Amino acid sequence: MNDERGFSLVEMLIVVAIIGILAGIATPMLRKAKYAADAGSAVATVRTLVTAERLYQLKFDAYGTLTDLVPEATLDTTVQSGTKSGYAFAITVSSDKKSFNCTADPLVDDPVAPYYFVDETGVIRSNQGSTADATSPPI
Repeated sequence: MNDERGFSLVEMLIVVAIIGILAGIATPMLRKAKYAADAGSAVATVRTLVTAERLYQLKFDAYGTLTDLVPEATLDTTVQSGTKSGYAFAITVSSDKKSFNCTADPLVDDPVAPYYFVDETGVIRSNQGSTADATSPPI
């Protein structure tokens, strides 16, 4: 009988091949899950921005920009920079400060990534692969 202990080279190669196959399957699924989580976070942030705009409008009778909203303690300071969870947020206020729109665009260039848009109506609109606007379908 052979009393040698341990694994043979063939056994080790089989284990490495199985791990490689599992990693190849798991990586795209993890990436997809991350994009879905980022999109969910973007929708939640857009909802928070609408609430912050409404509170700001009640207090000042005008809508504000991202930098206006943060000192009022209605927004997290991480949103003030304009990026969060893989999305870039921008608020545009009309010259009379009576209307606004907010966009959330993904930072990655993905043809199926959702883009978001909301205005003072509070209806969040989405578009796959390109910038959303007031004519995009609601979510």
